Amino acid sequence: MPSPSLAFECADPATSQRLINQHNVVINALGGKLVLAPIDLTQPNLRILDSATADGHWLQQLREHCGSSKNNTYVGTDINSKILPTSFPPEFDFYLHNFGTPWPLATHASFDLVHQRLSLPGAAPHSLPQAVRNLFELVKPGGWIQLVEAEQIAPNSGPVFLEFLELVRQVFEGTGAGWKYAEHLRQWLEEAGAVDIQEISVDMVLGASNEKNELVEMGASSTAGAMSGLVMHAKAMNLDTKLSNEQLDTLGDRLYAELVQTGAHYPLRSVWGRKKQVGEP
Repeated sequence: MPSPSLAFECADPATSQRLINQHNVVINALGGKLVLAPIDLTQPNLRILDSATADGHWLQQLREHCGSSKNNTYVGTDINSKILPTSFPPEFDFYLHNFGTPWPLATHASFDLVHQRLSLPGAAPHSLPQAVRNLFELVKPGGWIQLVEAEQIAPNSGPVFLEFLELVRQVFEGTGAGWKYAEHLRQWLEEAGAVDIQEISVDMVLGASNEKNELVEMGASSTAGAMSGLVMHAKAMNLDTKLSNEQLDTLGDRLYAELVQTGAHYPLRSVWGRKKQVGEP
């Protein structure tokens, strides 16, 4: 059977490629692992959700890892219809959903693994803790949830990257998400009822700081390529930033140049936990 990546079609190939490049850098930071939660992926008939899936690349890679004979179901949801796959193999399903809002009752307690990455602030103006609880409701008894988010700090990074960081913090404060959400993930999962919670912080190394040559350009271009959307959002919010209009308009180009030359460090926090079995004390 052909690789699912060959059977997928996306309506926005340019954005998809940027996200694939970002994905490769993120997975490198996570030690090459798509899944850190200790779920047995050799089991058949697994149901797996990737919330805020974008082009579904994480699901595609997981399906390749699990193999085609497991009879698994891979579900991806996103708020943006323009990036969701338009053609995909039968074991996949994609549909629109805003994860800041309640999920359909039919999806509750229906997934063996729920995954979401680099998306939680997008729940605002809805409550981020409630968004985590909503995601946890989807996990089957005995199943797992895994969340990965940026800590919005930048140790040993250059001045342009710090401009980006200050801007993204201001945007998240302005939307009501706040920028310190990653440090609360464990607490929010505990409050949702998760057990066996584990948490790690890893260094996502961008641009020239990355020791793997093939990831230098991927990290630089995928990060800088996201600046146009961030700047447009900041301007629409009428944020009172410390950056001039010229600095905002050139942020992407200047950030790319800095990342290619000196790189940056952008830590990620991953937290995972299990839902108790029925009757488990």
